Amino acid sequence: MRLKYEELAALIVLACALLAVGALYLLSTASTPYTWSSREGDRVTASGLLLAKEMTYRGGHIMLTIKTDCGPLTVFVPAASDAFQAASQVEHGNEIEATGIVQIYKGQKEILAEKIKKKS
Repeated sequence: MRLKYEELAALIVLACALLAVGALYLLSTASTPYTWSSREGDRVTASGLLLAKEMTYRGGHIMLTIKTDCGPLTVFVPAASDAFQAASQVEHGNEIEATGIVQIYKGQKEILAEKIKKKS
């Protein structure tokens, strides 16, 4: 069975569209290392030693402070986020990796966590 020109063209367009959607998905989930120049809204990954872990007074969220190459960095983990379970299990002194969106809170940069990973 041989495809007609129009059918072949439609298949090529469909394949290109699927590739484009896949590429956009991969690009949207990519993150860059956290640096001083990271801007609000950037998706970043920061690694470091867990210096502190606190629960918020309201909402039951977790605040992590990690030691990065740029100094201490706060990682906010909402109670309803996918990262909450992993954040609940890390302990002071663990090496962790936090991926999320840079936001400004009370004039300071922090990461709104999407993923927390214990490295050691």
